[in-house]
Amino acid sequence: MKSFKQYFFEAINGPKIIMIGGPGSGKSTYSELIKKEMGIAHIYTGDMMRALAKENTPDGKKVKDLLSKGEFAPTPIVIDAVKDRMKKPDAMKGYVFDGFPRNVEQAEAMQDKGIEYDYVINLDVSEAEVVKRLTARGRADDKPEIIKNRIKVYHRETAPLLYYYKDEIINIKAEGSTPEAIAKEIVKKVTWKHTTKLDT
Repeated sequence: MKSFKQYFFEAINGPKIIMIGGPGSGKSTYSELIKKEMGIAHIYTGDMMRALAKENTPDGKKVKDLLSKGEFAPTPIVIDAVKDRMKKPDAMKGYVFDGFPRNVEQAEAMQDKGIEYDYVINLDVSEAEVVKRLTARGRADDKPEIIKNRIKVYHRETAPLLYYYKDEIINIKAEGSTPEAIAKEIVKKVTWKHTTKLDT
């Protein structure tokens, strides 16, 4: 059965959310919970790029090599994948970008390509907690040397987005509570801002 929020956001133009945070901050977990709560699409560029890396194509090989080192996929490839994903029906009423944009270059490309957003959520997690989560997760690309590089890449590439979006960011402390409780806090803040925005 659909929740009231799902019916509500189906009846209007739902929120378009950017979810940013370091590796292991819970972007995918919270994006999926928000998707279920609000009835909007979860657009996960990480899975999209890992799927592309399995293809025996020039782009696939390039992405596979970069991901194996903990680096990001090239911006043009990511932007094309996002635009294709946004054409699907479930994205028409709103969406949450999971880990996109990854850097200022991608944020500027979003603007150039007319990819819209309403809110930017920053998941604030300590580096010690990040290492703990990634080590426990056991994903193929969560080896110690790759984890170390991914954290370095985050500080070099993604952290500057905090300044880029400084006037728009909603900061969320994403540790010390259950994922469900943190997701509800995000939904509450976004719902309040979105209904206020629609009234103006």
